[in-house]
Amino acid sequence: MITAWVSLFELGFLNKQEGPLFIIDNVVNAFFAIDIILTFFAAYLDKTTYLLVDDQKKISWKYARTWLVIDVISTIPSELVCQYGLRNVLRLARLRTVSALFSR
Repeated sequence: MITAWVSLFELGFLNKQEGPLFIIDNVVNAFFAIDIILTFFAAYLDKTTYLLVDDQKKISWKYARTWLVIDVISTIPSELVCQYGLRNVLRLARLRTVSALFSR
């Protein structure tokens, strides 16, 4: 929820991140980075057999082929991207992770 509201607020009203908003953004980045690591260890349900897949290699391969790139891009610190004007566009990629969390 923070990502959805803060990203829109920053996009509309702020030119530069500073103060408490800067700290909160980096804490959220850290949580998303931890989520990337944990996703490599989270079993998933195979859609064809409806069996729980807990093989580490299969889990890693599936995540690497699907959402890994988007998740990594969305956790890039906004200070690095700010100079190119893509800060909020990349942060909005996090909404996919948030929506997947609530759909579970």
